[in-house]
Amino acid sequence: MKVGHLEAKPGEHVFGYLKTAVSRSGLSPEIPVHLFAGTQPGPTMLVQGAIHGGEIIGSIAILNFIQKLDPTQIKGNVIAVPVVNRAGFELGERGSRIDGKDVSRLFPGKKNGSVSDQIAYVYFEEVIRQANVMVDFHAGARTAYERYVLFSAEDDPNKLTDLEKMRRKLVVAFGLDQAAFFPPGTFGNNSAKEAIESVGVAQITLEFGGGTGWFKNGADNVRDAERGIWNIMKSMRMIDGAFESDGDLCTVYNAGVVIWKPDVDGLFVRLKAFGDVLKAGDVYAHLIDPYTGELLAEMKTPKDGIVIPSGQEWPTVGATSIGILGSIDRVEDRRVTDLYVY
Repeated sequence: MKVGHLEAKPGEHVFGYLKTAVSRSGLSPEIPVHLFAGTQPGPTMLVQGAIHGGEIIGSIAILNFIQKLDPTQIKGNVIAVPVVNRAGFELGERGSRIDGKDVSRLFPGKKNGSVSDQIAYVYFEEVIRQANVMVDFHAGARTAYERYVLFSAEDDPNKLTDLEKMRRKLVVAFGLDQAAFFPPGTFGNNSAKEAIESVGVAQITLEFGGGTGWFKNGADNVRDAERGIWNIMKSMRMIDGAFESDGDLCTVYNAGVVIWKPDVDGLFVRLKAFGDVLKAGDVYAHLIDPYTGELLAEMKTPKDGIVIPSGQEWPTVGATSIGILGSIDRVEDRRVTDLYVY
């Protein structure tokens, strides 16, 4: 197993830093990479955290996972990257102040672009291309509490590709009781995810934890995030063992309704909670002047939908989504679903 200048022989765990790019001032945000080479042939799983620097639940789960993983007991290989975006991570920010870009939106990257473009290029070529399955951890950071598996919308649900069939199994195998997909165009183009899947990598994204009180629920989130990593390895037949989950059912939402913040900032007061069923025109949240108590704006849902976890910092700043609603697309039953992809 080789990534950049790092190489792990069968049965080895090797750690090092993948060299990526150098800024004008000489800053080199190298990426920490753990390689686990199994002693038997098999697929490769990539698990990564903090590609958005302030989203760290997955990073903690990955660190716990690598302490327990024995490469002599697995089939195939594991690439574990607890922090992809070091520049953003060290400041607790989503993107990178080096060039103001979001690495997760840049794949396959540019060899001669800005620092983030080059990071995306090297990471894509050296790491992502080697994976069969990519488990990408995100979270609500400081703004929201979220807990679902996110995956790309399918081109034709009645005529799934082999990769889409595999991804459906991975979504359920991870073990959470809810999952969601955004219809095309909900948040702009999906060019980065398309680039990843164009090279045959099945990707699932975890929106896991976050919010201003993330530490209160942190232990449970970290536990279930790590549980999900082991489940994906079982699904890929890299290890044996029974699947563990929230329960028998996984509800999959079509998360196509976004509530956008109006052009005014204030104290965000969310009035609805996860699972609430809203009708078009219902008030999802208020924006209030934090000093006078004056109601600045009511944020109403444009369409019917069920509330999926979301939120916003206070006071709110800038143009952003403050709520996501969905409709139930299907309910998967783990008792009758084949969860194995290899």
